[in-house]
Amino acid sequence: MSLGTRIRLALATTAPTLLTLPVCCALAAAGQVPWAVVPAVLVALAVLAVVRVWQSRPRRRA
Repeated sequence: MSLGTRIRLALATTAPTLLTLPVCCALAAAGQVPWAVVPAVLVALAVLAVVRVWQSRPRRRA
């Protein structure tokens, strides 16, 4: 599987989690959650995408 395909699959799996970002922004604007939650969600999304790409890498056969 090519790197481009692996990246597209990783982004597709993080898309549902990405939908939480506007909700977190709205809640932060309303004062319901601290603004520190928004960058934390972004970092979590980046880590999730990297893990998905890493897990989908081709395995070396013994």
